[in-house]
This record gives sequence, structure tokens and C-alpha cells, in this order.
Amino acid sequence: MNSKQLNAIANNHNWSEVYNLADAYRQQQQWQPAAIAFQRAIILKPDFFWSYHHFGDVLTQLKQWQQAAFAYRRAVEIDPSFFWSWHNFGDVLTQLKQWQQAAFAYRRAVEIDPSFFWSWHNLGDVFLKLQQWDKAIAIYLQAIQLRRDHQLVYQKLGIAFKQRGSLEESIIHYRQSIHSSQSQIFNNLKAEPEIVLDIADVLVAQHQATAGIVLYYMALEIVPNQTQILLKVAELLQQQNQLQQSITSHQQTLHSDLVTRQNTKIVARPKPNNIPGQIIIKADRLVSPAQLENLCSQVGWSPRPLDKVESSLENSFCYITAWHLHNENQQLVSFARAVSDGVFHAVLLDILVHPDFQNQGLGKEVVKALIKRLQQSEIKDITLFASPHIVDFYHKLGFVSQPSNLQWMLWSEDKARNS
Repeated sequence: MNSKQLNAIANNHNWSEVYNLADAYRQQQQWQPAAIAFQRAIILKPDFFWSYHHFGDVLTQLKQWQQAAFAYRRAVEIDPSFFWSWHNFGDVLTQLKQWQQAAFAYRRAVEIDPSFFWSWHNLGDVFLKLQQWDKAIAIYLQAIQLRRDHQLVYQKLGIAFKQRGSLEESIIHYRQSIHSSQSQIFNNLKAEPEIVLDIADVLVAQHQATAGIVLYYMALEIVPNQTQILLKVAELLQQQNQLQQSITSHQQTLHSDLVTRQNTKIVARPKPNNIPGQIIIKADRLVSPAQLENLCSQVGWSPRPLDKVESSLENSFCYITAWHLHNENQQLVSFARAVSDGVFHAVLLDILVHPDFQNQGLGKEVVKALIKRLQQSEIKDITLFASPHIVDFYHKLGFVSQPSNLQWMLWSEDKARNS
């Protein structure tokens, strides 16, 4: 827009012409000229609803959040019954991190139009930010009833249940809620227990076991003595107990295991040049305990009982292998695995590269593949123990040393992105 056009808008006192011009710019996605024209239209006619609403839309496109919030606020003051102004107002307030006000705006939106999925979804996100777990859970349950196919909302529901705290307390609370809650959300679920079961099944399939268990208990309150549900709950509780025992065991033995490995003298071997064949990296390809122990012995680790190695593989959340293929032979040459709660935390263990294939970037590729696999499961807190002589290797992969020269390292997505 040139200065002549700007002057023409500024000097135009015909509100209808200015507003129509602003709206034309908006529809053409010429955001800056549209903003200028809407601003002039508001000066000429300060109480016209659509000028403020569309002005907010334009400012949102320009990412001018404060001005957009002002425009939508005026819009809902003039016409508090228009759903889209409240929804868009909530979106802008979340950009400004004004969570309480955003929650109010989204609540008004769902009161006016309770069928719009994204208002419920975004309201749940706001309550998650406010750490109001029960409100977030109720809102996400409503969102799922509107969009049963939207996978991300199940993950967020699982996070809310996990953050809420004690599984036992959550079970007690929600068994009571399905009967006593005055919320229409829970009344709807009580009337359709098959929806509760479907949600629980999806949560379990996404490794959101805590949420799945609570939902199964809610279903049992509606339709008691269902053998199939009781069996699912028993199996999940057993898996939860085994997982917790596995993580606790690793926490207790990891440090001593690391010290043993650090004190093991590794004899360097010359790396042969031009090894024929090819390397392939696989996710969760079956590896036998004997193959893994053979690789461990090649890097100088102390031998371990094969039955315990087999148990460690079975209890791993995931692992990555690299294989050297030549003619008809295949050899395990690199390995890394992760133990995880399946939701928030993972520990990387047994990161190995055969001496003949070291210093070729293979270890880096295996660890990156393992991190990618964890990220696909929405697991963010990734940690490991690192021997002092290989700390720099993990730094280059995005891990950050913890304070006081601890060997415990935390993986940082931001640092990895810049590495």
C-alpha cells in the first residue's frame, strides 16, 4: 500500500466505503492494508460489531496479539452471543499466556456452541497449563465424545491423569464422580458406558495405562461385574507393578553397574579399513541374549547371565540394533535400549558399538534412532549415565550434563536441534 492509498483511507469519511474496502483486503489476505482500513472504519463508526471482529481476525494473522485481544474484547462487549469472537479471543489470550482469561473465553464459546470440538480441546489445554487436572480431564473427555478419531486429545487426557497424582486416589475419585457428579459430561458418559470402554481401550493402546485403568474402573461402576473389564484391569495393574519394579531396580543397580564398566580395561584394536558388506539399523528387531552378550564382550564388558539379559530385553520399552551384513552372514555391531514408564520418562541403557565399527558415526545414528522412537511416543524426559571419557559424544547428540559434575545427563531437544 503506497502513501497515496493510505491518505485516501485516512481522509475518507464515508464509513461504508472504508469498511467495504477493509473487508475486501481481508478476503484477499492483504492483512496490513486491511488492518489500516478497519482501524479507520472503527474511528468512523465505533460501535459496529463486525469491524472489531474482523479487525481481530486480521491482527491475529499479523501476530499482533495484544491489539487482537483488544479488538475481540470490544467485539464480545458489543455482541456477547457470537461464538467465533469468544473462541478467537481465547486463542489470542493463550498466545499471551493469559490462561485464566483464556479459560473464561473458551467457556463462553462452549456455552454458546457446545458442538465445536476445538473450543473444548483448547479449553482442556488451558486447564492443563493451569495444572487444574480434574477440569482438564472432564473437558478432554467431552472433546473426545465430539471427535473420537482425534488421537492427540487422548494423549493429553493421559497426561492429565498422570499428572493428577496417585493412581489409587484417582480411581476412588472418578468411581465416585461417575455417580455423584452434576456435570453433564459425566452424565453423558454414564448413559453410554461403551464410550467409556472405547476411550479406555484407545488410552491403553497409546501406553496411557494410568488413564486407561481409571476409565475401566469408571466403566465398572456403570456396568459392574463385567468379566472382560475385570481381566483388563488385572492385567494392567500387574504390568504397572512390573514396570515400577523394573524402573526401581534399574535405579538401584545402574550406578554400580556403570562403575564396574568404567573400571574394565578396554584394549583398543585397530579398525580395519574397507570392511566389505553393509550396515542396517533396525527398530525392535529381535536380538538374542547370546548375540547381545557377544557384542558386550567385544567392547570389554563383564559377562552377564543370559536369562537375565533375556529379561532385560523383554522389559525394555524399545531398543535399536545395527547389523553388519556380508554375503549370508549378519552380525550385531551396535545396540541401545530404553527403559520407560511409557509416558514421561525414559533412561537409555546398554549403548554399544563393536570396536571394528567405532568412530564411523554408527553410535550416533543408533542413539538418534532410539531418541526418535521415544519422541514418537511423546516421551520428553530422556536421561542416561555417561562415562567421563564419552561425555562429549553425548553433548553432540543434545544431552546436557547436570550440575556438580554428575554423570547423569539429560537430553535436551533444543540443544539437539542446534547441534
